[in-house]
Amino acid sequence: MPFFDMHCHMLCHVDDGAKTKDVMFSMLETAYADGIRAICLTPHFSPYLFGDTYRQSEQAFALLQDYAAQKYPDLQLFLGHELGYHRSCVSALQEGHCRTLGGSRYILVDFPERVDFFELKSAMMHLRSMGFLTVLAHAERYGCLFSHFQWVKEYVAEGGIVQVNASSLEGAWGTLAKLQSRRMLRARLVHVISTDAHNLTTRPPKMSVCMPYLQKHCDEETVHRLVWENAWRIVQDRSL
Repeated sequence: MPFFDMHCHMLCHVDDGAKTKDVMFSMLETAYADGIRAICLTPHFSPYLFGDTYRQSEQAFALLQDYAAQKYPDLQLFLGHELGYHRSCVSALQEGHCRTLGGSRYILVDFPERVDFFELKSAMMHLRSMGFLTVLAHAERYGCLFSHFQWVKEYVAEGGIVQVNASSLEGAWGTLAKLQSRRMLRARLVHVISTDAHNLTTRPPKMSVCMPYLQKHCDEETVHRLVWENAWRIVQDRSL
């Protein structure tokens, strides 16, 4: 089964992901060896942390495209951003400085792990009121959602999308994130599983780490949707 990694930080010299061109290329090689056949590159859009990453990400993406075309012609690459929500982000989205996922209406939205619940809820409502389709990045890592699980259900029922990290299912982000990611899966609240890769060591681009759990607890059709189909639909701007 091929994988679609819709959330990763592989582009070099952009954020806290790949530090060099060689690391970027090695991360791509690791991803391909793991069975990943489509990737949406999602560098952080957090001006207060990394500045404006629009131009740098475009340049790094062009380098990666050229490398992939030579070595892995069957690998499909898309470009987006992981939006660190802040008050001025809507204007950045409307002006095109912050990219959606593959140019679709879907945006990948990130918050600090200790974000206040009402701040997270208000932000997601704000973005959706502006016409964007929201994908909540690594939803299992927000502590406030442990005690507001009902809101996750309401968010999904209203059309919100949930992404979790493959490694969280196996405990790489701690016991609470592991339990929360599995709880969300059991409740059928997860739409997309991605790597959120940043490097080759502690956060590598490997989707296969989640497969033992998925194959044990989900049917084949559900697994396919989680690791490929839904991500593909998102970058194609289709409904899930």
